Amino acid sequence: MGGGGWKVAAGMVILPIAVAGVAGVAGCSGSGHPAATASVRTSAAKAAAVEGITPAMLKRALLTRVNGVAAAAPASSGSYASVVQASTGKQAAGGVQVSPKACTVAATEGFDPTVLAGAPAAAVTFRVAANGVSEVLVATSGKAAAAALAGRIPAACARYQEKVGGKTITYNVTEQAVTGVGKQAKVLNVRAVGGAASDNLWSLIYRGSGFVGTVTVIGPNASAEAVQELGQQAYAFAAKTLS
Repeated sequence: MGGGGWKVAAGMVILPIAVAGVAGVAGCSGSGHPAATASVRTSAAKAAAVEGITPAMLKRALLTRVNGVAAAAPASSGSYASVVQASTGKQAAGGVQVSPKACTVAATEGFDPTVLAGAPAAAVTFRVAANGVSEVLVATSGKAAAAALAGRIPAACARYQEKVGGKTITYNVTEQAVTGVGKQAKVLNVRAVGGAASDNLWSLIYRGSGFVGTVTVIGPNASAEAVQELGQQAYAFAAKTLS
């Protein structure tokens, strides 16, 4: 299961799983980004409603197997903010101190989460050998999706530190636009400096018609090629199911 050869089945998308050494690496909000206001959540929910996509529909659009392995737990659904919190173990990562503080979300999520906080979403996670795999689908208007993906990682967050239990870990973060997945897509890589291969994280974030998807792989087999291959298959199934 190297750079390619990933096989998926209908019903899957990727959201980073909390793994030792990278707890809160993706999808975790914190003081770096203030919580979305009620008005933002309401407008996001209304935007999603216009598309007519419900959480139940999103769950059906998730893949169900990766490399023949079933999901680690039943898929979850609800608002994007609540789904991310449940899927990434954010509460368990509450003791993580990030420096610079503003990088708590900016460096690790790949898009502005406040734009989609109240939108309908569904997520599922997998454990494939030594790799954590997850997917999230979020229903939203094209305008909101474009706004969410428009931001770039702040220069100050290209290299940041996490302090957990007295141990400090430095991470390098890179992102780049990619083609071939949806209307717009980019790949995010978060890698611990001098860390083990199991800490390597790759996420692909894309936007389709009426939805945004995230596919993430954490572990020794995580790579740009692997996450793009998974992302292409996940997007194809989601687009077909939600059309």
